[in-house]
Order: sequence, then C-alpha cells, then structure tokens
Amino acid sequence: MRPVFVIGPPRTGTTLLGKLLANGEAVLSLSEPFHLNDLLPPWALRHFYARFQRDSHLRRVPFPRDRRPARYFRFLQDMARENDLRYLVIKEVFHEIDLHPRWGNFKLLDNLAAQQVPIIAIIRHPWDAAASTVGLLRRLFFGWRGRVIRTLWPTVPRFRDDDHIVNWAARNWVHFVEWTRDRNLFVVRYEDLVREPAAALRRVCDHAGMPFADSMLDHHRWPQAFAGIGAPEVLFRGGQPVHAQSVGRGRHLTASQQRTLDEICGPHMAALGYETLMAASA
Repeated sequence: MRPVFVIGPPRTGTTLLGKLLANGEAVLSLSEPFHLNDLLPPWALRHFYARFQRDSHLRRVPFPRDRRPARYFRFLQDMARENDLRYLVIKEVFHEIDLHPRWGNFKLLDNLAAQQVPIIAIIRHPWDAAASTVGLLRRLFFGWRGRVIRTLWPTVPRFRDDDHIVNWAARNWVHFVEWTRDRNLFVVRYEDLVREPAAALRRVCDHAGMPFADSMLDHHRWPQAFAGIGAPEVLFRGGQPVHAQSVGRGRHLTASQQRTLDEICGPHMAALGYETLMAASA
C-alpha cells in the first residue's frame, strides 16, 4: 500500500487532482482528512468515516481512539489495506500564514515531506488562485452563512475584506512555492492539468509510482469513492469532464489587487512560467 499526497494552496486544483486519481486502479482517495481531524469532534469524525465506508461499500475499519497524526495516518492506511487497495491518495490544502492554529498545517506537511512520502505539489497562477479564493471565502465566511459557520466552527479564520484575502493568498502562495523548491518537490501546474489532463496525469502517476488509467479522465461518468472537504464544484457538482474555463479568472480582480499579487509573487512567477501584470503590459 503506497500513500501519495496531493498538496497545494487554496483553489489550485487539489480537489480536482485528488478526484481524478480516485478513478485509478485500486486507489482510495480522500480530501483533507487531516484537516477534518483538526476541525471535527470525535463523534462527528467517527460518523463521517462510518458513513463513507458504508456508502462506498468498503469493509469497515474501526475509528481509533487516538487521533494523533501518526495513529490517524495508520488508520487511513489500514482502511486501504483492509479493502485490498494499493494506493492511498490524500489531498491537503497548504495554509499556514496568519491563520488560526487549528487551520495551519505547515508542520504536518513538512514532516511528511521530510519522511520522503511521495508528494504531488500543484500550483496555479496566483491571480487566478486569489480570485477563486476570494469567491469561495466570500460565500463561506461572510454574511449569514459566515455567521452560521462561525457558530459551528469558531476557529474559522477572519478576513476583513477582499483585499485582506488577496494579501493573505499571495503570501501563502509564495510560502508554498518556496517550500516546494526547498524540498525539491514534484510540481504540476493547474493550467497544464486542465488543458492537457492526460499528459499531466501521466507525469503525476509516473512520479507517484502508480499506474495511469484512462478511467481517471472519466471521473464524471463513473466516479469512484471520494469524500471529505474541498472545492464544492468538484465534490458536489463534478459531473463534467475536465475543462479550462477557469483559467484567466484573475482578470476580474481590481488593478490594485493585481499589483499586490505581482509585488508579492512576482519573483517566483516567471520560474513557473507565469506572466506578471507588468510583463503582460510591456
């Protein structure tokens, strides 16, 4: 049984990649299980896994009393082994800077990288990632929905406005890029994944040491077991093939927000093949 981690900043395609890999051969793929372990009380997490295993027709593995990361990780691995699955794909979102400690996960992810666990790092143009982050967080954390969510989860991060979200997203993006460079991690770009999914998935599978399967591209027709938290449009409205319609979403940001992103992320964008606003205007 081989564990593989998919890690990226918010709204960079982590959920999509996790779902595509879920349609491989003998794969168990979960979306942000470690984040769920931090957020949910024991009874809620136990119920989540009992329902997931029942709905996915998996042989049940008892949920452990010990929820420390190492023991929890063994539980996830045992769930794959018990069901004769050879690969355990775990998607986690990289979020560290200026967030509530219950949401920051850099130490956990860095420890995994230090243990040479296979990691697929996914990145997206910072303009598009920031614009998508603003859209999602405004729906979740502002207005009446935000008040309900804060009642259920008081540790939800607080953002003043869109500019605050953009600034945080930019600095978190840079932290992630520097971490992938320092750890010499394999990186796939979101744009390549949605424009040429077969080629990108073959590269991902080759690095992860798992076989590529054509069924990965048919995730919308014959979806396999995949659950957790993540992009709502993938988790709940994923009945469509991979498309590139969301590329270029950052054009809708304000000029001030675009400048902020270029100032913070600019030094790393060219190395990833991304243009800054200044370069595009030249």
